[in-house]
Amino acid sequence: MSPQRCDHRNRLRTILLTVVLTAFSSDVYGWSVSGTVKNGSGSTLPGVKVTVKDSSKYSAITDDNGTFRLESVVATAPDFKKDGWSAMYFIQITGKEIRVKTPESVSLNLSLVNLSGKILWKDQIVSTNAPLTLTLPSVFRRSGISFLRIRFNDREECLSLLSAADGIHPLSHSSISRDERAITGAAAATYPTLIFKKTDYRDTSITMTSANMSNISVVMNSTAQVCALPTGTLKWQSSGILVNIKPDGSHKIVSVKDPTIQKYNDKYLIYCTVYNTSNSTWSMQFIQFDDFSKASEQTPFFMDQVPGFTGYKCAPELFYFEPTKLWYLIWQQQDPAYSTTTTPDNPSSWSKPKPFFQGGMPNKPSLPIDYWPVADDKNFYIFFTGDDGKVYRIKTTLDKFPGGFSSPVVVKSLEKSIIFEGSSHYKVKGTTNTYLHLVEGMGSTGRYFSAWTSEGIEGDWKDYKVGQTNPFARSNNVTFAQGVTDWSDDVSHGELLRSNPNQTQEIDPCNLQLLYQGMAPGSGGAYERLPYRLGLLTLK
Repeated sequence: MSPQRCDHRNRLRTILLTVVLTAFSSDVYGWSVSGTVKNGSGSTLPGVKVTVKDSSKYSAITDDNGTFRLESVVATAPDFKKDGWSAMYFIQITGKEIRVKTPESVSLNLSLVNLSGKILWKDQIVSTNAPLTLTLPSVFRRSGISFLRIRFNDREECLSLLSAADGIHPLSHSSISRDERAITGAAAATYPTLIFKKTDYRDTSITMTSANMSNISVVMNSTAQVCALPTGTLKWQSSGILVNIKPDGSHKIVSVKDPTIQKYNDKYLIYCTVYNTSNSTWSMQFIQFDDFSKASEQTPFFMDQVPGFTGYKCAPELFYFEPTKLWYLIWQQQDPAYSTTTTPDNPSSWSKPKPFFQGGMPNKPSLPIDYWPVADDKNFYIFFTGDDGKVYRIKTTLDKFPGGFSSPVVVKSLEKSIIFEGSSHYKVKGTTNTYLHLVEGMGSTGRYFSAWTSEGIEGDWKDYKVGQTNPFARSNNVTFAQGVTDWSDDVSHGELLRSNPNQTQEIDPCNLQLLYQGMAPGSGGAYERLPYRLGLLTLK
């Protein structure tokens, strides 16, 4: 019988969505797949490696939104010349054998290619004018739909094959019509299997069921240890000074404080407050680094160089808002304001600042400061303090953010020695709905943090580590690493590190680290000139 040619008009190619053999003249997609990878709690997972099983040709990494795309660019064979095969050439496939006859001695290169473009088998034989019979390898009999490519001299032909219980069958136009269900079923069995890998997550695989799949959802389950919030007395170890005061010609900086930190593209990004005596105002600076050991080497970028960022702006908070796929930087001035970007590692890329409230926040305290964003699956909240012994909260829905905020309500009220400023609020990883709330108090020997928990963001606060004798983080439960000078009695305005930068603000109790501001013991004078610097606490 004459072999079926692999041209793009063959109906089989339509059924199989034009998968093929090798790079000929016109490129098409053999298969394509896109989707989003999330964890068990529904948060998207950046940095997941996506590959194809048994192939090193295809790979992708999920982006900040947890999305990926893979595609196989292949080609269809053009029409062959009419004299490509003469009647004297003969190829026949029956069951498990292939019979070849040529009019002269010729070297034949045979290869089998599946729907993913993977070569399953190849061999070279020499045919003479006497028929040559070969037993097909077992891979032929388990490959579903495949293509047998035959190359000889300067010519090339291919056969479309279907594996069935009784052996291998060439696919002709008539057999396509007769066995379309079997063909498409066999094709489905040979589409690529995708492998998803990420540290601390179980490897996950999904086999494609059609040649083109989009917006698929992949869930990866964590293998990381699940830890409860620690009980008993907390013990922290502090680094040395990681971010020091670095003035330049037009920025006579005397303090570095109020840090926010997130990880992006394998680098830590820090935006923080500085006080510039050149213009006697609070503003912000930016640094980035791939390891904390390199933080002190970085030259800061001063944000007042960015259009719209001149004047009083401080206490930034950086996060990624997944619903709109934008990064947000919010700060005080005194009312809260914000800016957005898609590239938070480029400080010049932030949009023109906007206030959350047109005309000012209604019913606000006299000194609203230190704004902290956090969201659940329905609502978006911003917490803040007022140097008056109270923690406040405003609220909107996710779909209305950044607009639609309510008037502030008081969440917690205590003496200033416990609740003063610098609050931060986190979802606890491994819990259904538990939140941890940190607030800075004015201690007798320096600033420190107390902590509460609640079930749900709006739940009642329950004491966790509250007060100077049982603090979350204070000089009496902080030691300094070996060889590090005791450079601060203050554990002041800062935040816990998160592995996911999104609006849920999730922390992992298995790995608690707090970036904080501290200053040399005995420092005094005007508040704006207190020599704050940044360091890192790690829970022992």
